[in-house]
Amino acid sequence: MTALLSLAPGGEPGFVRALDIFHRAARDVPAYRAHLERHGIDPDSIRTPEDFARVPVVTKEEYLRRNPLGALVWHGDISEAGTWSSSSGSTGKPTYFPRDLMSLQESIEFYSRMLTRSFDSIGRSTLLVVGFAMGNWIGGTYTYQAALELRRRGHRVSVVAPGIDAETILANIADLGPSYDQVVLAGYPPFVQDVLDRADKHVRAMNLGVLLAGENISEEWRDHILDRIGQPDRPDRTCLIYGTADAGVMGHETPTTIDIRRLARTDPRLRTELFGDDDPAMPTFVEYDPNLRFTETDEQGRFLFTVDSALPLVRYRINDEGTIRTPWRVAAVLRRCGYRIPVRTSTFGAGFLALRRRSDVAASFYAVKLYPESVRAALESAAVRELVTGKFVLATVSDAAFAQTLDLRVELRESVEPSGELAAQLQQLVTAALDRTNSEYRKLRTVPGVVAEPVITLIPFGGNGFHYTVKHKYLESNR
Repeated sequence: MTALLSLAPGGEPGFVRALDIFHRAARDVPAYRAHLERHGIDPDSIRTPEDFARVPVVTKEEYLRRNPLGALVWHGDISEAGTWSSSSGSTGKPTYFPRDLMSLQESIEFYSRMLTRSFDSIGRSTLLVVGFAMGNWIGGTYTYQAALELRRRGHRVSVVAPGIDAETILANIADLGPSYDQVVLAGYPPFVQDVLDRADKHVRAMNLGVLLAGENISEEWRDHILDRIGQPDRPDRTCLIYGTADAGVMGHETPTTIDIRRLARTDPRLRTELFGDDDPAMPTFVEYDPNLRFTETDEQGRFLFTVDSALPLVRYRINDEGTIRTPWRVAAVLRRCGYRIPVRTSTFGAGFLALRRRSDVAASFYAVKLYPESVRAALESAAVRELVTGKFVLATVSDAAFAQTLDLRVELRESVEPSGELAAQLQQLVTAALDRTNSEYRKLRTVPGVVAEPVITLIPFGGNGFHYTVKHKYLESNR
């Protein structure tokens, strides 16, 4: 049910449930009980939001990987785990996370909101094509299970799950799509783009929608996809999920968040007031529900999540940087900037997350952190968008004298041939994007000059390092 929020906030939405998760975990999860003891925390002393802010965070390295799996779940009973999923390993070795009935029920709720608000799957017969990897990674099985359960809630959804097989996806849509009011393709953004770029006119002529997860997208990228599906004026036909293997869906786009983000794209004042800076590479902007995903930020601006699951997480930090915005603050910013659009959320108490980046997913170049988002923005420039896929691999290469080179391999679209002119153009675009978005890189570049600019290598479509996998890795360990 959609709620139009206009009243002043009261209390701390979601805190009562978060506190309950904390107290139950302190009592019934062996590893968490020991974690609190090591930090000298008496669970009975934690009663208020101020008390809760004293509770030590948990992380993969210091909590999850320090303890045996059995000690991390309720009552130390490994059979509490229903389905195991693993992270993609984008920051190193994959980590395993169990899901249970609670996780399933929450996923059903999230997918119900997304499919209702973005695609009206109750009113329209819908073919959901699951283009996520159907394996250990959470995206495919999580989406598939939720969609099947949604049928019991009255959603007119049928599911086909080809996984990351572009030709099979296109065949599924061509053969089954005409029988439905609409087709919703769910998948990882770079893969979805590859699929739609090779779709023929009959597939593109269908009423297509796109459900995405796995990485940030730009509004320019969204425009490209909307053109591909023949709906340039319908940004609401797309929906991006902010999710993790750790806890499933953390937040998701809505027509409201998309409208606001697209306004901020062309309004620097709105962008600055809403997101804290005027960086054209805007953060992911999603709705979140604190009753399901209680969220805080630490002193460094990193999200802390409290989630009830087979492996409960209390003040869990995955090093995602961003900000939390209440609907009332967002509405006030819009009014100050001259906009009178309503700020709607799926439930009363829901708010918004602006996800800037994952701080530990970066290349180190002369001690300067370079984030994939800056490079991605350059490759989505209108000047080169039709020539490259947007996928790349960034690495720092050191020679025997410890001098470093910034190596950037860029994947070309199908049938595009490499050329020196394109490489030079990409070098200029990427250097300009790094200059614009990274003050430390800008300062570094004043010393070595062109030596600090990336060396571009153009890779044919599907070439080495660009084969379809669960999730593309944009960074390579320094060489």
